[in-house]
Amino acid sequence: MQRTPLCGVVGGMRNAFLLAVPAVLAACSGEPALKDPTQNNSVAAEPLGMPDAGQPAPPSSATPAPVAEIPEAFRGEWNRVAADCGTDRNASRLRVEAGSLRFYESSGTVEDVAGKGRTITVRARYSGEGQTEERTTRFSLSQDGKTLRSEGMDRVRCR
Repeated sequence: MQRTPLCGVVGGMRNAFLLAVPAVLAACSGEPALKDPTQNNSVAAEPLGMPDAGQPAPPSSATPAPVAEIPEAFRGEWNRVAADCGTDRNASRLRVEAGSLRFYESSGTVEDVAGKGRTITVRARYSGEGQTEERTTRFSLSQDGKTLRSEGMDRVRCR
């Protein structure tokens, strides 16, 4: 097949069209044309602010401080079975600290304590077994301070 002059014109137009398509699309992108192909169109980021050496750093939010503390008389390790104190043999173990409650598989950060004397109500945010919840628990301490009742269970103080 021999080429005619018309084929040369059509082929040239086709090549010109194919080259023009990317140029038209680039013009529609909304990005300004680059004078220097080594530059980019990114916006310069503002530098991160660092605290002055004379100012204290802001408080960490990793472990919030408790709003209230559990009274000293309630603090310590408690277990349903005295022989299991200090071990992991019993799931009833409870460790009461000023700002936290630690059960067998969960722990709670104290958010509020109400009451006085031998009965208190503690609101805490618990996490454990992949869950987080807020719960309010009532604790009653025996007259001799050796038994703690909560959620229908009596626990003895571990020594």
